[in-house]
Amino acid sequence: MKEIEILGVKIEYDKGYVTVFNSYEVTSQWIMAYVLTEFKDRTGYKSKRSLNSWIREWKAHNRLYRLGLFESHTKDCDLEENEKWYRRLVYWFIGF
Repeated sequence: MKEIEILGVKIEYDKGYVTVFNSYEVTSQWIMAYVLTEFKDRTGYKSKRSLNSWIREWKAHNRLYRLGLFESHTKDCDLEENEKWYRRLVYWFIGF
């Protein structure tokens, strides 16, 4: 896996998979958007998912982490390209 750091946010990625480490530390939607946009610009990463879809998933992870739910799974945000439709629907509701 390749690795990049933007504004102190560590990201590992390969084709079809992006992991934002300690994603719960970033609470601003604007910073999330900046980090993800910068990530795509610097790496040339191509995604089928929209930036808004990624941000909703990141926000959903943060909310679940703050609630103390699934902490080992929600402290980092895994942005998969082939995310199942029902999981994306859940992220849409929680991350709205």
